[in-house]
Amino acid sequence: MGFLLFPGKSKSQEQYSLEKLLRHAIENSHAMKKAELQQSGSRAKFKEALANGLPQVDGSLDYSRMGIPDIEISQKLIDGLPENLAPMLEGLSNLKAMHTTSAGVTVSQLLYSQSYLTGLKQARKAEELYDVMLRKTEDDVINDVSTQYYQILANYASLGILDKNIDALEKLYNILKLQYENDFVKQTDVNRLKVSVTNLKTQRKTLQNGIRIQERILKIISGIPVDQEIVLATFNQNVDHNQPGLAAFSIEALPDYQLLQKQIELAELQVASDKAAYYPNLAAFGQFTYSSYATEFQLKNFSNMNTIGLKASIPIFSSGMRKQKLIQSELKLQETQQDFDLNAKYLETNYRNASNSLLSAWANLQDQKENKELANKVYGQVKLQFDEGMASLTDLLNVETSLLEAENLFNQQLLKYKLAEIDLLKTTGRLKSLVN
Repeated sequence: MGFLLFPGKSKSQEQYSLEKLLRHAIENSHAMKKAELQQSGSRAKFKEALANGLPQVDGSLDYSRMGIPDIEISQKLIDGLPENLAPMLEGLSNLKAMHTTSAGVTVSQLLYSQSYLTGLKQARKAEELYDVMLRKTEDDVINDVSTQYYQILANYASLGILDKNIDALEKLYNILKLQYENDFVKQTDVNRLKVSVTNLKTQRKTLQNGIRIQERILKIISGIPVDQEIVLATFNQNVDHNQPGLAAFSIEALPDYQLLQKQIELAELQVASDKAAYYPNLAAFGQFTYSSYATEFQLKNFSNMNTIGLKASIPIFSSGMRKQKLIQSELKLQETQQDFDLNAKYLETNYRNASNSLLSAWANLQDQKENKELANKVYGQVKLQFDEGMASLTDLLNVETSLLEAENLFNQQLLKYKLAEIDLLKTTGRLKSLVN
């Protein structure tokens, strides 16, 4: 009955591991779809540039009517003409308009253009640029989804710790409440425990709301409908005691570096394109036209008028316009080169920083793991003493707080370690390994 009356409540929850989530994001995210459209547009742009140097054929159809003003011829002039010319002169006076009809085809072929050849290289290089941008977008999507994924799981782990502590304190609260009713403990102890439970429940509600917000963001960047219920598969929280190995660094493998290279190459081609404006262009053309001229509208008696030829366009003087345009592109190339040098240094520095962060996060994680185990041990001892009446409620609440803090610090450090792993993969161009 519930499923029939409230079908929305019966939606199945689909479980997503990180690998499954990344594959879905690569195939369905808005960022990837936009990058793929840009890549397709760049390919179409190259084909457009290529077509400019191939034969161009255009057809034309024309009709015009030119009105002729009335011609008045005196009778004296007609009488003075020979008999064979008089009828012709009389016919001219009856002309009202001249009808012209024509149909033709124009064919042109570019024979030589340095600007065309350079433009073709630019279009090809732009296509390569968008290929690199697609890969960079893919890396960005993997990075964003993985980061959000681990942050949500870390919050779920913190939520689990809160639930465990709330459950333990509620059981203790019920015991103390019963003891208070039998005058074994003070009301102050019961109230203090109730305050602690209420504070933890408030923290739980805040954390639950934060998780819901993070999950909505994760669905959006992964291309999952926001109203679809998902369950994230947990990951193994056991970290190897051995120090993690660092991947070899090759700056040429980074999409960011490849993107910088393509920008330099495009800037160089722009300089070459502006230099090409000084070269002449040569094209061949042919016009094949059939026309009809008559004093009335007709579609017959067409005569052909065909023309073939060569056309050379030779730049001579532009008042310095071409020169200034070339100077601008050369300055832009130098500016791009400066950006390239600076960003290359940043990419190398990012790798070193990511390596240091990973090793530091691993060392801190080992410490927090030992600290959590010690806090668990201390809590167990104090809890046993409390049950035997050898420890006070204050002692128990103190170790309870210390345990909660130790477990949360471990989760936070584990999150830092996982994010440091992602950052190192990004700085070495190996983020795709998370998918494979």
